[in-house]
Amino acid sequence: MEKTFKGKYEYCHIDNDKIVITRTPEIEDLVTDYSKSINDFFKTLMVFFIFIPIFTALSVVFYYIGNYGLSIYAGGGALFFLLMAIYSILVTSGIPVIYRDKIVKIQFKRILLFNSIVIKYKDSGRIKKRGILLTNNQVEIDTALKVLLTEKLIEDKNIEYKGKQIELYSYAITAILGVPVFYWFADGKLFDIDRGTKEGSALIQGGLFILIIIWSMLNSVIKNILSSFFYNIKKRKKQN
Repeated sequence: MEKTFKGKYEYCHIDNDKIVITRTPEIEDLVTDYSKSINDFFKTLMVFFIFIPIFTALSVVFYYIGNYGLSIYAGGGALFFLLMAIYSILVTSGIPVIYRDKIVKIQFKRILLFNSIVIKYKDSGRIKKRGILLTNNQVEIDTALKVLLTEKLIEDKNIEYKGKQIELYSYAITAILGVPVFYWFADGKLFDIDRGTKEGSALIQGGLFILIIIWSMLNSVIKNILSSFFYNIKKRKKQN
């Protein structure tokens, strides 16, 4: 028997063997729904790809006029949008049908003013994410969670603001990898930068900005790798 809950822009239909996400209250034309999702995804990518050359050009201009600090900040902006584009292509998904036997985990996340259901599923050897944005209406949120709990697709521990064990592991690993680099760079030792000069101070500030961007994206990548790793371990244990 199918159960349905409403998101902000989509409807989620849960069947015995699959989850179907549509733009309409009824399952009508999945090809059209998928085309709309792909179209929205490419619009997001276009925003990223528009800002990459803009920030790159600004970085070059600031470099040639001698403002090295702003040059690095602009370069960091270009790097940020490039990494976001790569991350979106590799990890995020807009498919309308997800089979239940491929689902790794479903989470409810409340970040700032946004509420969402995040479905993590196995696809071609890696874990991808399909998000469903929810409204801020608590009744509709409770209905969505009740449906997912009834269908045993979500656990109470995954109804929270940010994940738990994997989140902690990913932050710990990223900190171990990143903190020494941050320290050496801020101290000027990594590239033998003189902190006492104006140019050296600007380089350090801009470099730290870029390192923060890389650190954030690295944390997301490590989190995805850990999710795949723990999922495969759990799967092997069940098989044995």
